[in-house]
Amino acid sequence: MIRKLTDGTEALLFYAITLVLILIVALMPGASTGVAMFTPLVAVLLVLFVVTRDGYTKAGLKSLGLHRPGLRAWPVAVGGPLLVLGTAYTLLWSTGVVDFAVPARFAEESARLGVPAWLLIPFSIVVTMLTIGLVTSLGEEIGWRGYLLPRLEFLGAWAAVLLTGLAHALFHLPIILFTPLYHAGGNRVVVIPLFILSVTIVGMFLGYLRLSTGSVWPAVLAHSAHNSIWAVFSALTAGSSPLVSEYLAGESGVLAIAGYAALGGWLLYTLTRRANKEKARMNGFAESV
Repeated sequence: MIRKLTDGTEALLFYAITLVLILIVALMPGASTGVAMFTPLVAVLLVLFVVTRDGYTKAGLKSLGLHRPGLRAWPVAVGGPLLVLGTAYTLLWSTGVVDFAVPARFAEESARLGVPAWLLIPFSIVVTMLTIGLVTSLGEEIGWRGYLLPRLEFLGAWAAVLLTGLAHALFHLPIILFTPLYHAGGNRVVVIPLFILSVTIVGMFLGYLRLSTGSVWPAVLAHSAHNSIWAVFSALTAGSSPLVSEYLAGESGVLAIAGYAALGGWLLYTLTRRANKEKARMNGFAESV
């Protein structure tokens, strides 16, 4: 049992445990993405309650950002993915690259309920986001933005956010490489670099939510919203191919990467700029005193 570790050492220890766990899951018969997404949470529990024992202290638990809801950031957490993915898919639909089509299950359900099929689209997003999406996102985000990001803040906000996003991206590689469960479409030589870039860039948006509120819940909600909106918009896209689902839109598409880079970059820039101004103001105040 080790009681005193630096933030950097704790970050490395957490990541090493997470990589071992995800590799074990990926190589197991009947590997499941649902199980894989909870390995960061398991790693956090092992570090907090077995290695450092910080989990038995109030400060250790509060460091995960679970103690405050961060309500003021919730609209941004949901609106950001909706704006980015909505813009990407609307562009594809409007230019005729792919067709917008209501899935048969939506049509059948709308007929049963006697409501227009389009009303089921936001309903489906919300239900998915607040159920399965929220649970699996919580398992990941407690690890990445809850535990890892604060322990990398000594590097500076930009470096911490980008490094956390990169670590999160590389974490998925065992599932992508050793199973057919995740991003199996398209040429992996293209898909994997795009995916790594995408998750790293999305990490700027998620990192902003964590750093600006001190809460992990907005990042959990945003992660869930991203996955849920992506799933529903993909279902509304007829004639999809790897060009669309992997290279242009979707989680690893260049349109989503560009959108999140603009949104996350701007939000993180404004956050760090305000922090620097406040730091300069406080330094000036201290010098005057």
